[in-house]
Amino acid sequence: VQTCALPIWRMKVRKVLLRIIASVLALFFTANVLICSLSYAYLGDPLGLFKIIRVAQIVNNHYVSGVDGKSLLSGALEGLVATLDDRHTLYLGGDDFREFTESTNAAYGGIGIYLSQTDEKKPFVAGLMEGMPAEEAGLERGDIITAINGESVDSMKLEDISKRIRGPVGTNVTLTVSRNGEERDFDVVRKEITIKTVASRMMENKVGYIRIASFSAGTAEEFAEAYKTLKEDGMTGLIVDVRNNPGGLVDQAAGVADYLLPEGSTVVTFSQRNDEDQVFTTKAAGVKIPLVVLVNENSASASEILAGDVQDLHAGVIIGTNTYGKGTVQAVYPVDDDSAVKVTIAKYKTASGREVDGTGIEPDVVVPLEANDNTDYQLQKALETIQSMQENR
Repeated sequence: VQTCALPIWRMKVRKVLLRIIASVLALFFTANVLICSLSYAYLGDPLGLFKIIRVAQIVNNHYVSGVDGKSLLSGALEGLVATLDDRHTLYLGGDDFREFTESTNAAYGGIGIYLSQTDEKKPFVAGLMEGMPAEEAGLERGDIITAINGESVDSMKLEDISKRIRGPVGTNVTLTVSRNGEERDFDVVRKEITIKTVASRMMENKVGYIRIASFSAGTAEEFAEAYKTLKEDGMTGLIVDVRNNPGGLVDQAAGVADYLLPEGSTVVTFSQRNDEDQVFTTKAAGVKIPLVVLVNENSASASEILAGDVQDLHAGVIIGTNTYGKGTVQAVYPVDDDSAVKVTIAKYKTASGREVDGTGIEPDVVVPLEANDNTDYQLQKALETIQSMQENR
């Protein structure tokens, strides 16, 4: 009787192949378990990631027009974040990421203007940065912007208008403005706009004026120097201008508050996800003098903290228009080299425990600026208020 036996080398090959197959199957099973676990942990459904891929497959295979896979991915990522219904939590990819990166730099290509809107949503120049291209070209506070490079701005949002005005350094932008019913074109060359965060001067009747453009590294120190110089020059009242101030570093706002609020005052309380509160308090007490804080619809975040504290503690008078209403703190987490997620990580409250997100700070005295009028009525009202406070001391 003859026995059919596989050669030894074939048996060895078969064992190796079986081991490879078993390893592949084990790896496949482990990968699927891992994917399902991650999908359940972050999407609440173990098949969530597979469903996303399946939807992309269906759209790619059956949509009537051609589909760009990268656009689908970008839309899916934006949609994930959009479900939070938080205007400050965003997926930043492509142009959005580049614009965000540019906006966080200390310098950018622009013309040096602050924008606002009338009640009819007409954009106008609310302010000019001293020595910048817009001022040099002859633009004035109150000019109503009607077109940019020949394109009407009627249907544009204010932030879109701002984006169109900005651009590469050395390039031109043509603004068509209406001034006293007459339209004029201004051809302005963009330059690098480096924002000086603090500027100060002594006004009439020994009233000090300090403008804070943003709360960046060193702002508190710059404010302290300006404050001390004004005090040495005999300042008897102070106007702090945080109009068009988008906020910034909270510790810098707290440093400024040292000169405006009583010692030991709560500046801001942060409420975080783990229910732990972080509290900033003043470490010194500024000399009590008549104080006015100027705000407008572009005053946000840290500038609202400062104005809200002054109002809560009755340390001064708030004048201007209702502030932006940003009472949250964001952090930016990179996804890759070309995208990131900006996500809300905390909410803040002012000295009295007031939340301002979505509502802002309502001034004690409401004074709007007027289009087609280059008079700074808010600053005028601040000077009048300081004078009245001085007389009643």
